Amino acid sequence: MFISLTNASPAHKGRPVAVRKDLIVSVFRNTVVREDDTVEEVTLVFAPPHGTWEVEESYQEIVDKLNTEWI
Repeated sequence: MFISLTNASPAHKGRPVAVRKDLIVSVFRNTVVREDDTVEEVTLVFAPPHGTWEVEESYQEIVDKLNTEWI
């Protein structure tokens, strides 16, 4: 079962990304400083050992998606 999110990483900004729900360990908001010194608030989805995804959705949107049963 996957959740669909929107990538916030500069190299893939705006592109959809699907992450398996059962692999996600944590979700949290953080401020990131980009290479061009711009500051951005993003949500981070951590799914070890695969990595962390920066996404545009809010913390609450992701938690709601994780708590919703797939129909």
